Amino acid sequence: MKKTQLVFVIPLLIEAGLTYACSSFLSIRFIALMFFSGLLFSVLTFWFSSSGSNSAHSHYKTHSMRLMSGANIEHNPFRLRWTAYFLASLSFTGVGLIFFILLLTDVIPPVS
Repeated sequence: MKKTQLVFVIPLLIEAGLTYACSSFLSIRFIALMFFSGLLFSVLTFWFSSSGSNSAHSHYKTHSMRLMSGANIEHNPFRLRWTAYFLASLSFTGVGLIFFILLLTDVIPPVS
């Protein structure tokens, strides 16, 4: 298995394991929780895999450094890195969304 495939599979397994642990702790079906945990993982991965200074926190930090030091600091443009981690989180979210829609439309029957 190539390194990029391994980097894609390991986050999927970690996300599935954490979702399974959370669903068993909360007594909720795994596929009902899968979309929401995938969305959380995708947002966190997006937050940490992007770079640049388009956020309000980054602007505040840049302006405070500029006031304290007097140096002119330029803003870096926003850039998202499409890493294997981010793609794995997006695919987990996509599969979770499909299962969630199937649960809502009663294609997958409720637990009896």
